Order: sequence, then structure tokens, then C-alpha cells
Amino acid sequence: MLVMRPATPEDHPNLVAMIQARSDWMKVKQLPNWHNWGMHVHELAGNCTRHPSEMWVLTEDCDRLLGCTTILRTAAPWTWTADEATHTAYYLNGTITDPAERHRKLGTLIADWAVDHAAREGISRVRRDCSSPALAAYYQQQNFQLIRKVPTPGGRTSYALERKAERIPEVASSLLSGISTPGLVGGPGRRSAGIRDRMSWKPNDSSRDHWLEQVTSV
Repeated sequence: MLVMRPATPEDHPNLVAMIQARSDWMKVKQLPNWHNWGMHVHELAGNCTRHPSEMWVLTEDCDRLLGCTTILRTAAPWTWTADEATHTAYYLNGTITDPAERHRKLGTLIADWAVDHAAREGISRVRRDCSSPALAAYYQQQNFQLIRKVPTPGGRTSYALERKAERIPEVASSLLSGISTPGLVGGPGRRSAGIRDRMSWKPNDSSRDHWLEQVTSV
């Protein structure tokens, strides 16, 4: 059973272990930014104590931590225009999943949860940005639209992506309660799957994750 819930300070040890495992996996795969993430493991995990209302964790069977994301409400000024910053939007930051479970497409699942969660909360958009072109391409596979590429203060390129917040009828119709939830809607060869806040979801273990599923730039 998978559950998406707000993070608590008690999640800190498991967050540290998962983020370190992700950094180690990125190092083996020779992916960019692994060293940076390895240096900031405790800082990233510390979001569960500094910003508990903004950080969410994905757990299995109530105790095993499989992923996390932080939902911010403030736009990065070098990525989004002043007009865009007035829109109601969730900004996904620091989405990380257990590399041992990458075949279950948990990163896509968290993104779909955020889109549905935003819609239920009356938020119009879900946004994210990153500095990796490969990661930007991966997010576009999650139905995020590339809005622009802009230079950042650090001399890098930032990719701004956006997805309209929406409820997912295929998933909502499969739930036992009237509370709508996010889902991983299957295409050819994939079945639909859903996740509920504090409720259960059965993963499609036969699906294969994209090898570039990794963490968001911060």
C-alpha cells in the first residue's frame, strides 16, 4: 500500500538514507550533480523539520519511505515572469525517489499526485524547473510543457516547465471514497494506477522507469 502524506521530523533518518542512495546511484551512472546532492543530503532531508507543511513523502505499508517532494508557492524570479508569478501555482522542488524502485515509475506517480492535489486545492498550475536538458525532456514525458529556457545567475540554463492542474477521472472513479486523487494513467501496454492521500495504491511492477529519473535541480 502506497501513501502520500506530509513529512514529519520522524522521517529525517529515512530521508537521509534515501537521498544518499540516490546520490550514490547517480554517481555510478555518471549523471550530473551527484556530488552536489551528496554534499547536501542532510540539508535536503532537513526540509521535513524546517518546512514540514511543504514537504510530502511517499511511503509503502505505512513505514517504508520511497520518495519525497517539496511544494513551494514562490516562483524563481529568473525563471518565471512577474505576470506568471501572480498565477496560482505549485512549484515542485527536490523530487527524489528510491533508486532501487525506479522500475515502478514513482517519480511520475508523484508528479501526477501533485497535479491532482493542486486541482483539489483550487491551484491552477504545477510548475518545475531544472538545469538539465535530459531531465527537462523527462519531465515533458510526464506531460509538462516546456515554457522557456533562460540563463540563471550562476551562468547555467534553467528549463521552466508547467502542467495544468486537473482531476483525473479514470483514477477518481476507481477509488472507494469520494476523495479524488492523482494517478499514473496508462498508455498502450500499461494499466491505470492511482494514489490517494493517506490511502492505498497498487503499483504496476511491470512498467519500466526512464533511466534519467533523478532529482530536481535546487
